[in-house]
Amino acid sequence: MQPGRGKEEHLPKSLGNQPVVVIGGGIGGLVSALELACAGLEVIVVEKEQNLGGKIRQINCAGHGVDSGPTVFTMRWVFDGIFANAGSQLEDMLKIEPLKILARHAWSKSERLDLFANRDESAKAIEDFAGAAEARRFIEFCEQTRKLYRALEKPYMLSQRPSMMGMMSDLGPTGSKALYEIGLFNDLWKSLGRYFKDPRLHQLFGRYATYCGSSPFQAPATLMLIADVEMQGVWAVQGGMIAITQALTDLARAKGVRFICGVNCDEITQHNRKVSGVRLSNGETIQTQAVIFNGDAMALQTGLLGEANRHASPITQTTRSLSAITWSMFAKPSHHH
Repeated sequence: MQPGRGKEEHLPKSLGNQPVVVIGGGIGGLVSALELACAGLEVIVVEKEQNLGGKIRQINCAGHGVDSGPTVFTMRWVFDGIFANAGSQLEDMLKIEPLKILARHAWSKSERLDLFANRDESAKAIEDFAGAAEARRFIEFCEQTRKLYRALEKPYMLSQRPSMMGMMSDLGPTGSKALYEIGLFNDLWKSLGRYFKDPRLHQLFGRYATYCGSSPFQAPATLMLIADVEMQGVWAVQGGMIAITQALTDLARAKGVRFICGVNCDEITQHNRKVSGVRLSNGETIQTQAVIFNGDAMALQTGLLGEANRHASPITQTTRSLSAITWSMFAKPSHHH
């Protein structure tokens, strides 16, 4: 089911008197619950924390709420579709403002670089920072990431079940050429090296791997398309990213979604190798034939939700990706904020 796409043909028409249970109240779980409720199904969301939102959260710094998870709001058209499908409008639920400056980067007190929503402004900033040759290569990089985004949007990003074989058949000559040009089987770091000779810029654009918790030395070069996503717009959300969580929660509740917070899911029970229910840490069991698990797939494979569910989501990669340490602080905003 794709967000904002309405009622999908493969959704069950009826589950009897049983609800769909969504395990995990992150953004994926909230959107899933909302979409299912809009399709006429009863939905219960189970979240082990007291607060919804998953990685989206705030901490208090000097009396101010500071985002301590995701801070970048992009691809607003996806949310436009989600809200429209629920009979609402994004502007009615959230106050957002497009940002002229996408991000500010610093290596030392005298080495700072701003990237802008406008490509030419970014190129001028890069020229002043690292020279005309780097600026020219940045323009080439932007042109390549635009081709890449266009090539992968339909067969991969909007696909229900993307696969390498299906993607290659849908790409066509233009899309295949775009993948070949970036080095389909190269890692992100190697492909970026073709465009950026200044080590600072090479490092800066390698950060796109962190969007999915990966290392630029191992992540695929296709993640370069994130640069194009950012240049299509970054928005500031009034009240912080947690306002997105609240808006989705309010919409879901209005559609009849029930939330159970502060309770862990101990087991997804089965009968005749089919889902039969969800057993909670408070002793309650919810009878259901359908579960959406919006959590770490490793939890399934390691048996945390029951031995019978170990093979529900096969995983070949078991090593952990990188970790990050972040500092959250309250500072005086620059004038453009």
